[in-house]
Amino acid sequence: MGHVPVAKPSRIPRDWKFPKRGLAVVLVLVGMFAVGGVMLASVWPTDSQPPEVFVVQGMKVSDLQVGQPIRPEGARFWLVKEPDGGIIALSSRDPRNGCTILWRPEFPFEGKKGWFREPCHSSTYDAYGHKVFGLSPRDMDRYEVSISGGGQIRVDTDPIICSDGSQPCEVVLPIPR
Repeated sequence: MGHVPVAKPSRIPRDWKFPKRGLAVVLVLVGMFAVGGVMLASVWPTDSQPPEVFVVQGMKVSDLQVGQPIRPEGARFWLVKEPDGGIIALSSRDPRNGCTILWRPEFPFEGKKGWFREPCHSSTYDAYGHKVFGLSPRDMDRYEVSISGGGQIRVDTDPIICSDGSQPCEVVLPIPR
């Protein structure tokens, strides 16, 4: 038997090249994600941040009236002078859903005016943050208050002091149905 010649298949030419425009689009997208990641990392809360102390400017203890809440400009809390002369700082966030709680001096409820109201679900609190109505699981949360020798008010907004004593103090969100 003889030898039968077999033709070798020819190589398929490879003219495929990565398009330059595609490379530019990929590089731009990678750059945007990198910049976005750096920006997000710079604003993302971490546990290593120092405590946040709010110094109330232009207001002293003598400026507060018993049972009349005041929200200092730029603050996330309400200041209230108690009948014994003590000062409490009440969180302006509802413990149930995080909605902002407002002081409503003209709101009538249970025969008197002046209540804290949470507008999202109508939780109601007295001037000292005690829950009297609504879906909230507890009284308004508080912050630690200190007063300098000159009467200057300082509020430590980290950590939140839960009104029910539970820790960590977190917003209790409803279970979806």
